[in-house]
Amino acid sequence: MSKKEILLGAHVSIAGGIYKAITRGEEIGATVIQIFTKSSRSWTAKKLTSNEIQKFKDNWKNSKKIQQVVAHTSYLINLAAKNHSLEKKSIKSLSLELKRCEELGIPYLVLHPGSLVGQTEEEGIKKISQNLDSILKNSKGKTSIVLETTAGQGTSIGHTFEQLKKIRLACKEKNKVGVCIDTCHIFAAGYDISTKKGYHKVMKKFEKILGKKVLKVIHLNDSKGDLGSKIDRHANIGKGKIPKQTFSLIMNDKRFFTIPKILETPVQQEKDFVNEIKLLKKMIID
Repeated sequence: MSKKEILLGAHVSIAGGIYKAITRGEEIGATVIQIFTKSSRSWTAKKLTSNEIQKFKDNWKNSKKIQQVVAHTSYLINLAAKNHSLEKKSIKSLSLELKRCEELGIPYLVLHPGSLVGQTEEEGIKKISQNLDSILKNSKGKTSIVLETTAGQGTSIGHTFEQLKKIRLACKEKNKVGVCIDTCHIFAAGYDISTKKGYHKVMKKFEKILGKKVLKVIHLNDSKGDLGSKIDRHANIGKGKIPKQTFSLIMNDKRFFTIPKILETPVQQEKDFVNEIKLLKKMIID
Protein backbone atom coordinates (compact mmCIF):
# COMPACT_ATOMS: atom_id res chain seq x y z
CA MET A 1 0.00 0.00 0.00
CA SER A 2 1.30 3.46 -0.90
CA LYS A 3 1.78 6.40 1.46
CA LYS A 4 -1.23 8.10 -0.15
CA GLU A 5 -3.53 5.13 0.46
CA ILE A 6 -2.64 4.29 4.05
CA LEU A 7 -5.44 5.14 6.49
CA LEU A 8 -3.85 7.86 8.59
CA GLY A 9 -5.29 11.02 10.10
CA ALA A 10 -6.37 12.77 13.27
CA HIS A 11 -9.30 13.79 15.44
CA VAL A 12 -10.84 16.94 13.95
CA SER A 13 -13.49 19.42 15.02
CA ILE A 14 -17.13 19.52 13.86
CA ALA A 15 -17.49 23.21 14.75
CA GLY A 16 -19.79 25.07 12.35
CA GLY A 17 -21.34 21.87 11.03
CA ILE A 18 -20.46 18.19 11.09
CA TYR A 19 -19.87 18.21 7.31
CA LYS A 20 -16.93 20.62 7.77
CA ALA A 21 -14.90 17.85 9.42
CA ILE A 22 -14.27 16.32 5.97
CA THR A 23 -12.67 19.54 4.70
CA ARG A 24 -10.61 19.88 7.88
CA GLY A 25 -9.30 16.37 7.37
CA GLU A 26 -8.34 17.14 3.78
CA GLU A 27 -6.49 20.28 4.87
CA ILE A 28 -4.18 18.33 7.20
CA GLY A 29 -3.39 15.65 4.62
CA ALA A 30 -5.47 12.93 6.28
CA THR A 31 -7.03 9.91 4.59
CA VAL A 32 -9.09 9.10 7.70
CA ILE A 33 -10.57 11.32 10.41
CA GLN A 34 -12.11 10.85 13.84
CA ILE A 35 -14.89 13.10 15.09
CA PHE A 36 -17.39 13.59 17.89
CA THR A 37 -20.87 13.44 16.36
CA LYS A 38 -22.03 15.92 19.01
CA SER A 39 -20.54 17.92 21.88
CA SER A 40 -18.29 15.69 23.99
CA ARG A 41 -19.36 17.62 27.11
CA SER A 42 -23.10 17.05 26.72
CA TRP A 43 -25.40 14.09 27.32
CA THR A 44 -27.86 15.11 24.64
CA ALA A 45 -27.93 16.72 21.20
CA LYS A 46 -30.43 18.06 18.70
CA LYS A 47 -31.52 15.47 16.18
CA LEU A 48 -29.50 15.53 12.97
CA THR A 49 -31.55 17.02 10.16
CA SER A 50 -31.81 15.30 6.78
CA ASN A 51 -29.94 18.29 5.33
CA GLU A 52 -27.03 17.91 7.79
CA ILE A 53 -26.79 14.19 7.09
CA GLN A 54 -26.85 14.69 3.32
CA LYS A 55 -24.24 17.47 3.38
CA PHE A 56 -21.91 15.25 5.42
CA LYS A 57 -22.40 12.28 3.13
CA ASP A 58 -21.96 14.40 0.00
CA ASN A 59 -18.75 15.98 1.31
CA TRP A 60 -17.38 12.56 2.22
CA LYS A 61 -18.42 11.01 -1.11
CA ASN A 62 -16.92 13.87 -3.10
CA SER A 63 -13.68 13.89 -1.13
CA LYS A 64 -10.67 12.59 -3.04
CA LYS A 65 -8.72 12.12 0.19
CA ILE A 66 -10.94 11.01 3.08
CA GLN A 67 -11.51 7.27 2.77
CA GLN A 68 -12.76 6.53 6.27
CA VAL A 69 -14.49 8.28 9.18
CA VAL A 70 -14.43 7.08 12.79
CA ALA A 71 -16.44 8.56 15.66
CA HIS A 72 -15.58 8.83 19.36
CA THR A 73 -18.17 8.92 22.13
CA SER A 74 -18.54 11.54 24.82
CA TYR A 75 -16.21 11.04 27.79
CA LEU A 76 -19.21 11.36 30.13
CA ILE A 77 -20.46 7.87 29.29
CA ASN A 78 -19.81 5.12 31.86
CA LEU A 79 -21.55 1.81 31.11
CA ALA A 80 -20.13 0.35 34.33
CA ALA A 81 -21.70 3.05 36.53
CA LYS A 82 -23.03 1.73 39.83
CA ASN A 83 -25.16 4.86 40.21
CA HIS A 84 -28.43 4.02 38.45
CA SER A 85 -29.05 7.56 37.23
CA LEU A 86 -25.58 7.80 35.65
CA GLU A 87 -25.94 4.33 34.13
CA LYS A 88 -29.32 5.25 32.63
CA LYS A 89 -27.95 8.51 31.17
CA SER A 90 -24.93 6.64 29.77
CA ILE A 91 -27.12 4.06 28.01
CA LYS A 92 -29.36 6.76 26.55
CA SER A 93 -26.40 8.87 25.41
CA LEU A 94 -24.55 5.95 23.80
CA SER A 95 -27.75 4.86 22.04
CA LEU A 96 -28.10 8.39 20.68
CA GLU A 97 -24.49 8.48 19.46
CA LEU A 98 -24.80 5.05 17.85
CA LYS A 99 -27.91 6.19 15.97
CA ARG A 100 -26.10 9.33 14.74
CA CYS A 101 -23.24 7.19 13.43
CA GLU A 102 -25.70 4.92 11.64
CA GLU A 103 -27.43 7.93 10.06
CA LEU A 104 -24.07 9.34 8.89
CA GLY A 105 -22.74 6.00 7.64
CA ILE A 106 -19.84 5.91 10.12
CA PRO A 107 -18.72 2.29 10.72
CA TYR A 108 -16.94 2.59 14.08
CA LEU A 109 -17.83 4.34 17.34
CA VAL A 110 -14.94 4.31 19.83
CA LEU A 111 -15.90 4.01 23.51
CA HIS A 112 -13.98 4.03 26.79
CA PRO A 113 -15.35 0.88 28.51
CA GLY A 114 -16.11 2.44 31.90
CA SER A 115 -15.07 3.03 35.48
CA LEU A 116 -15.45 0.59 38.38
CA VAL A 117 -16.43 2.92 41.19
CA GLY A 118 -17.44 0.79 44.19
CA GLN A 119 -17.54 -2.48 42.22
CA THR A 120 -15.44 -5.55 41.54
CA GLU A 121 -14.00 -6.16 38.08
CA GLU A 122 -16.48 -9.01 37.53
CA GLU A 123 -19.46 -6.83 38.44
CA GLY A 124 -18.26 -4.04 36.15
CA ILE A 125 -17.65 -6.37 33.21
CA LYS A 126 -21.10 -7.91 33.61
CA LYS A 127 -22.73 -4.48 33.70
CA ILE A 128 -20.83 -3.21 30.63
CA SER A 129 -21.64 -6.28 28.53
CA GLN A 130 -25.32 -6.24 29.52
CA ASN A 131 -25.61 -2.54 28.69
CA LEU A 132 -23.83 -3.01 25.35
CA ASP A 133 -26.25 -5.80 24.48
CA SER A 134 -29.31 -3.73 25.42
CA ILE A 135 -28.08 -0.94 23.11
CA LEU A 136 -26.85 -3.05 20.19
CA LYS A 137 -29.84 -5.39 19.99
CA ASN A 138 -31.98 -2.37 19.09
CA SER A 139 -29.54 -0.98 16.51
CA LYS A 140 -30.57 -1.41 12.89
CA GLY A 141 -27.42 -0.06 11.24
CA LYS A 142 -23.95 -1.47 10.63
CA THR A 143 -22.00 0.65 13.12
CA SER A 144 -19.83 -1.27 15.59
CA ILE A 145 -18.95 -0.09 19.08
CA VAL A 146 -15.18 -0.21 19.49
CA LEU A 147 -13.79 -0.57 23.03
CA GLU A 148 -10.65 1.49 23.57
CA THR A 149 -7.73 0.20 25.62
CA THR A 150 -7.28 2.36 28.71
CA ALA A 151 -4.22 3.41 30.70
CA GLY A 152 -5.49 1.94 33.97
CA GLN A 153 -5.80 5.34 35.61
CA GLY A 154 -8.02 5.42 38.68
CA THR A 155 -10.80 2.83 38.54
CA SER A 156 -11.01 2.63 34.75
CA ILE A 157 -11.48 -0.80 33.20
CA GLY A 158 -10.08 -2.01 29.88
CA HIS A 159 -6.37 -1.65 30.59
CA THR A 160 -5.65 -5.32 29.96
CA PHE A 161 -6.41 -7.38 26.86
CA GLU A 162 -7.96 -9.99 29.16
CA GLN A 163 -10.51 -7.48 30.50
CA LEU A 164 -11.56 -6.50 26.99
CA LYS A 165 -11.86 -10.16 26.03
CA LYS A 166 -14.12 -10.83 29.02
CA ILE A 167 -16.38 -7.92 28.07
CA ARG A 168 -16.67 -9.11 24.44
CA LEU A 169 -17.23 -12.76 25.36
CA ALA A 170 -20.00 -11.77 27.76
CA CYS A 171 -21.78 -9.88 24.95
CA LYS A 172 -24.42 -11.66 22.90
CA GLU A 173 -23.92 -8.94 20.26
CA LYS A 174 -20.12 -9.47 20.17
CA ASN A 175 -20.05 -9.32 16.36
CA LYS A 176 -20.73 -5.60 16.73
CA VAL A 177 -18.07 -5.06 19.41
CA GLY A 178 -14.49 -4.35 18.32
CA VAL A 179 -11.34 -3.03 19.96
CA CYS A 180 -9.22 0.10 19.55
CA ILE A 181 -5.54 0.04 20.58
CA ASP A 182 -4.26 3.35 21.93
CA THR A 183 -0.43 3.30 21.96
CA CYS A 184 -0.16 5.76 24.86
CA HIS A 185 -2.69 3.83 26.91
CA ILE A 186 -1.23 0.34 26.45
CA PHE A 187 2.28 1.66 27.19
CA ALA A 188 1.07 3.42 30.35
CA ALA A 189 -0.83 0.25 31.30
CA GLY A 190 2.43 -1.72 31.23
CA TYR A 191 2.66 -3.21 27.74
CA ASP A 192 6.27 -2.61 26.69
CA ILE A 193 6.20 -1.60 23.04
CA SER A 194 9.42 0.44 23.34
CA THR A 195 11.58 -2.14 21.51
CA LYS A 196 11.10 -4.16 18.33
CA LYS A 197 11.07 -7.38 20.33
CA GLY A 198 8.63 -5.94 22.86
CA TYR A 199 6.33 -4.56 20.16
CA HIS A 200 6.02 -7.91 18.41
CA LYS A 201 5.52 -9.68 21.74
CA VAL A 202 2.65 -7.34 22.70
CA MET A 203 0.97 -7.59 19.29
CA LYS A 204 1.29 -11.37 19.37
CA LYS A 205 -0.33 -11.35 22.81
CA PHE A 206 -3.17 -9.18 21.51
CA GLU A 207 -3.78 -11.61 18.63
CA LYS A 208 -3.70 -14.61 20.97
CA ILE A 209 -6.10 -13.11 23.51
CA LEU A 210 -8.47 -11.09 21.32
CA GLY A 211 -7.69 -12.04 17.72
CA LYS A 212 -6.53 -9.67 14.97
CA LYS A 213 -10.00 -9.47 13.39
CA VAL A 214 -11.26 -7.69 16.51
CA LEU A 215 -8.89 -4.72 16.02
CA LYS A 216 -10.80 -1.97 14.20
CA VAL A 217 -8.98 1.30 15.07
CA ILE A 218 -5.53 2.38 16.28
CA HIS A 219 -4.88 5.62 18.17
CA LEU A 220 -1.32 6.81 17.56
CA ASN A 221 -0.27 8.76 20.63
CA ASP A 222 3.08 9.14 22.37
CA SER A 223 3.07 9.02 26.18
CA LYS A 224 4.13 11.66 28.70
CA GLY A 225 4.05 8.97 31.39
CA ASP A 226 6.55 6.15 31.82
CA LEU A 227 5.92 2.49 31.02
CA GLY A 228 3.37 1.15 33.51
CA SER A 229 2.75 4.60 35.02
CA LYS A 230 -1.04 4.32 34.45
CA ILE A 231 -0.94 8.01 33.50
CA ASP A 232 -3.26 8.91 30.61
CA ARG A 233 -1.37 11.86 29.12
CA HIS A 234 -0.75 12.01 25.40
CA ALA A 235 2.43 13.44 23.90
CA ASN A 236 3.34 14.35 20.35
CA ILE A 237 5.03 11.65 18.28
CA GLY A 238 8.72 11.51 19.20
CA LYS A 239 8.26 13.88 22.15
CA GLY A 240 7.25 11.34 24.80
CA LYS A 241 8.48 8.09 26.32
CA ILE A 242 7.62 5.84 23.36
CA PRO A 243 10.48 5.67 20.79
CA LYS A 244 9.85 6.73 17.19
CA GLN A 245 10.87 3.20 16.21
CA THR A 246 7.61 1.89 17.68
CA PHE A 247 5.54 4.14 15.43
CA SER A 248 7.67 3.09 12.45
CA LEU A 249 6.92 -0.55 13.26
CA ILE A 250 3.18 0.19 13.32
CA MET A 251 3.28 2.18 10.08
CA ASN A 252 5.07 -0.69 8.33
CA ASP A 253 3.04 -3.51 9.88
CA LYS A 254 1.12 -4.99 6.94
CA ARG A 255 -1.55 -6.32 9.30
CA PHE A 256 -2.55 -2.72 10.02
CA PHE A 257 -2.51 -1.09 6.57
CA THR A 258 -6.31 -1.23 6.26
CA ILE A 259 -6.95 -0.20 9.87
CA PRO A 260 -7.67 3.51 10.56
CA LYS A 261 -4.77 5.12 12.45
CA ILE A 262 -5.75 8.26 14.34
CA LEU A 263 -3.62 10.94 16.00
CA GLU A 264 -5.00 12.42 19.24
CA THR A 265 -1.79 14.22 20.16
CA PRO A 266 -1.84 17.65 21.87
CA VAL A 267 -1.95 20.43 19.27
CA GLN A 268 -2.73 24.15 19.45
CA GLN A 269 -4.68 24.02 16.19
CA GLU A 270 -5.58 21.34 13.68
CA LYS A 271 -2.99 22.43 11.11
CA ASP A 272 -0.34 21.31 13.62
CA PHE A 273 -1.27 17.72 12.72
CA VAL A 274 0.22 18.25 9.24
CA ASN A 275 3.83 17.77 10.38
CA GLU A 276 3.00 14.68 12.45
CA ILE A 277 1.15 13.07 9.55
CA LYS A 278 4.12 13.82 7.29
CA LEU A 279 6.50 12.39 9.90
CA LEU A 280 4.54 9.14 10.12
CA LYS A 281 4.25 8.83 6.34
CA LYS A 282 8.02 9.26 5.98
CA MET A 283 8.44 6.20 8.20
CA ILE A 284 6.74 3.97 5.62
CA ILE A 285 9.19 1.84 3.71
CA ASP A 286 7.89 1.39 0.15
